[in-house]
Amino acid sequence: MKKEEAMKLAVEKDLDLVEVSPNAKPPVAKILEWSKFKYDMEKKKKESKGKNTEMKEMWFQAYIGKGDLEHKLKRIEEFLDKKHQVKLTVRPARRKRYDREALIKLMNRIMGSLGKSVKFEGNAKFEGRNYAIIVTPVKKQNEKNT
Repeated sequence: MKKEEAMKLAVEKDLDLVEVSPNAKPPVAKILEWSKFKYDMEKKKKESKGKNTEMKEMWFQAYIGKGDLEHKLKRIEEFLDKKHQVKLTVRPARRKRYDREALIKLMNRIMGSLGKSVKFEGNAKFEGRNYAIIVTPVKKQNEKNT
C-alpha cells in the first residue's frame, strides 16, 4: 500500500500510521493508536530489562579451607549457568589480625579458578575491610546466535 493511501485510511479511522520496521525493504508500518503502541513498547522494555539482572553474592573468609572453597566455587558456577551476576566478597576473619595481603591472595586464587568462564566487571577493590569484585557469565558462541 502506498504511504498516501495508508495515511488516508488512518485519518478515516482516527488512528495513527506508525512505522514499525524502518530498516525492512519496503519499510513496514501499521495503523494503530500511538499512545497504546508506546505504552506496550515501554512495558516490553521494562520486562526484558529485569530478566537477567539478579545479583547473587558469595562471601569468603580470608582463611578458608580447601573443601569449603571448592564448594563455594561450584555454587558460583551454578549461579553463572543461570545467567546471574555474582558479587565475590572476601572478608577478614573477625578475631584474627587484619591482613590485606591475605584477602588479595585469596581473591586472586578465586579469580584464577573461575578463569575464562566469567567476565570481571572492573578490578577488585576494597569496600571498607572487605575486598570485592563483580563477575558476569561470558556468552558462548552458540548463545550469540539465539
